[in-house]
Formats: sequence, structure tokens, C-alpha cells
Amino acid sequence: MRRSVALALTAIAAVLVALALGACGGSDDDTSSTGSTGESAATGSATAEAKSFAGQKVTFWIMNNGPHPVEDTEKILAPFEQETGIDVDVQLVGWDVQFDRIRNAAVSGEGPDVTQAGTTQVPFFAALGGFEDLSGRVDEIGGESAYAPGIWGTSQVAGQEGVWGIPWFTEARTIYYRSDALEQAGVDPETAFADLESMRATLEALKDVQEIGGKKIMPFGMPGKKAFDLVHNVMPFVWDEGGQELTDDNTKSAINSPEAVRGVKYIADLFPDGLADPSMLERDGTQVENQYKGGRLAVWIGGPWVLSSIDREDDTNWSDAARENTGVAPMPKGPTGEANTFVGGSNLMMFKSSDVKDAAWELIKYLSRDDVQTEYAELLGMFPARLKPQEALGQQSEDLAAFYEAIQTGRSYAPIPQWGQIENAYKTRFGNILDAAAGLGGEAYSEAVIQKQLDEAAKEADALLAQTAG
Repeated sequence: MRRSVALALTAIAAVLVALALGACGGSDDDTSSTGSTGESAATGSATAEAKSFAGQKVTFWIMNNGPHPVEDTEKILAPFEQETGIDVDVQLVGWDVQFDRIRNAAVSGEGPDVTQAGTTQVPFFAALGGFEDLSGRVDEIGGESAYAPGIWGTSQVAGQEGVWGIPWFTEARTIYYRSDALEQAGVDPETAFADLESMRATLEALKDVQEIGGKKIMPFGMPGKKAFDLVHNVMPFVWDEGGQELTDDNTKSAINSPEAVRGVKYIADLFPDGLADPSMLERDGTQVENQYKGGRLAVWIGGPWVLSSIDREDDTNWSDAARENTGVAPMPKGPTGEANTFVGGSNLMMFKSSDVKDAAWELIKYLSRDDVQTEYAELLGMFPARLKPQEALGQQSEDLAAFYEAIQTGRSYAPIPQWGQIENAYKTRFGNILDAAAGLGGEAYSEAVIQKQLDEAAKEADALLAQTAG
């Protein structure tokens, strides 16, 4: 059932490169006619215009993308530099400091030309006024139609015209499960996670599978408040119940609505009922991921990078049993009939202070080519941001199809400048609820405690929404 993401991406990249080489045989008229639809940007070689910027230097900030972020990016950019003569200075800015570094550069006007930014950070950075509106250029890469709606939405700021970030790579969360554990529990993986009720029943059945191969295993595990992405793990269940993070007009929090309470309660109830490992709440996301890889968990929610790591011999976190018996399923449907998940990733933003904006755009345009995005996604274990290579990858296996489907229908958060601070407030309150549910201190767990914590989260969010960004 499983097939390596890396192998699939390599095959797709080969096809796209072949298409690109074939396209190079056209006349100059052919090249110009495809530029307006994004085809030349998607698969073509450097244009004469790009070569006119030879000798210019573009400084490019990236984050910790994969184990070798600078080396991998430089590898991807080598053909671009050779074809155009543009020198790209790739500089690593760690995720732990990137928010402050980018904000300070935008305000001071002293920074790089292009930077990577997390999808949920784009609205905040855009509101600072230090970034270029790219809406006049995006037709050159296919525009909105080249991306899934949820992904293209991350380039926007609610209530404001403009395109502030070009989607670079993307990810979504889906369910990872141990097929041998499901078999021992007598559960059909085809229906095990179809909806919230079946997911709960599956975890109940897995409760009887206390060990596999002499190693103890718990039905489910997820990180707690130490994880930067805790909200990404909880919100899909809120959305499933018909809840929202904010009201439709983005002016008030909706996290304390009855629907949101039901969604948070669904995931929190797993702990007192013995279906989720409470020790996982004291770990961050990477640590819980490694607990799944090591065979401690039968079910876990994670991104596509985990699937791509299965075939990597240097990833010693995998136990043989987990490596050989991992399957992937879409997130469960809720009473609304929809299967929701968080879609994230990173976008590319151009600073207004750049003295080489045209050369910087050539870099962004190159990184927006289908074949380049596919090759880079292979290195990261992510998905390309663009539709065509996403679709090609999703057709390679059932496991990859689960991620492709999640990306097409997944959701992100309201694109407002205050979201980062609101997310932190929600993370703290979600963490408090899960700790109470697991008996890790604080108040005794009850629905009243959930409501109280979410009321506090809503109050903090409303105060932030009343403030201006900056």
C-alpha cells in the first residue's frame, strides 16, 4: 500500500523536466505566448529578461527546511544561477528567531531581498508595510488558478487588496496508523477513520492491543502545550463539529461556541478514557513523532515528511515493525459531513527595500516552477504548493492520495495580522484543557473546565482583535 514519497517525487520531477526540455524547442513567440498563463514559469528555462539581470545579487533568507537547509536550497538554485548569472546568497535564519528578524527587517528597511515565511505569518508581516505587493506579477506564474484555494488564501490579508506571499511548499496533517495493530484489533483500515464515531471506535478496539512484539503500545498520542503546532492538531476537530476559530467577519473569537467546545472535548476525552497516552502531552511534536516511529503509538496525526522518512536508513527513530506497518488515512468526517485538516507550509515574500526587485522576482518565479517545486519537495518530504505537481504526486499511491485530498479541502486560519498572537492564546488554553483531561495538574477535568478555558481564550483573542497590527 505504501510507496516512498521520494521515489514518487523523483519520477514526477523527471516527467516535468522532460516537458520543460520539450518546451524549449519552441519559437520565441511560443515562449512569450505561454508566459501569461504561467506555463513558461512552471516548466521553462531562463528567459532573456532573466539573463539581463546577470551580475545582480539576491539575498534570500530561509528557515530550517530539512536536515541540510542551506545546502539543499543551493543545490536547487544552482541551475538558476548558472542560467541567469544572478547570484543568490542563501542565509539561514532559525525558526526560533525568524519572526523577530523578519519583523525588524520589514520595519527598518534593512534586510534581505526575499524571505521565507510561515503561511500563517504572512498577514502580520504584510501589515507592517515593508513588503512588496506582488499582485501585478502573479500572472507570470499562473495566478490563483495554479493553486488550491486554501493554499492561495495564505497569500492574502483579509479585507485588503494585494498578494503578499507566493506559496512555496505545503503540508497537511493526516492520520498515521499501524496496520498490524488494526489487524490485531479486528478493525478494517478502510473504515477505521471514516468519521469521528468510527475513529473513536477504532481507538476503543486498539485499547485491547496492549503490546506488539513484546513492546507496549497505546492507541493514540498527540503533543501538548510544548508543541508549537498544538492548535493545528486540535482545530480540525473543532471544524468537524462546525466550530470556527473566529466569526465570519473576523471581528470576534468563536472558540468558545458550543460547536468548538464539542470539538475540543472530543480530543480531550481520549485521555481520561485511556485511549491516549498522557505522557505524550509532556513532549513536543517531534518527540511524539519519534514515539510513533519507535512503536509506542498505534495512531498519530502528522505531515507528509514522516511518510518520506520511512525509507531513509539514516532515520534510526523507526522501529522495524513501525517502518513495515505504517498506513495513512484521511482525517475523519464530522457531523457536518466534511473532513477537515490544517494546511500549512511556507510562502516567499519580497521586501519593499530591495534594490533588485526584478532579479528577486526572477528567483521567486524560478522557485514557482512545477519541476523545481517537485524537486525541492522531494528534499523536504513536503508537497509542492502548485496544483499540477500536487496532483501528479497524489496519483502515485493511496497514502499520497490521502495527503493530496487533505491539501485540496484543508483549511488554514483567518488571514489577519493578529492571528499569531491569537494562536498562542489558544495554544495555552488548549494545553491547559489537555493537561486537566490527563490529570497532569490544575483543575479536575470536566466540560465546565473546557468552557471556562475557552471563554478565557476568547476574551484574550477579542482583546487582540481590538488592537491594530504592528
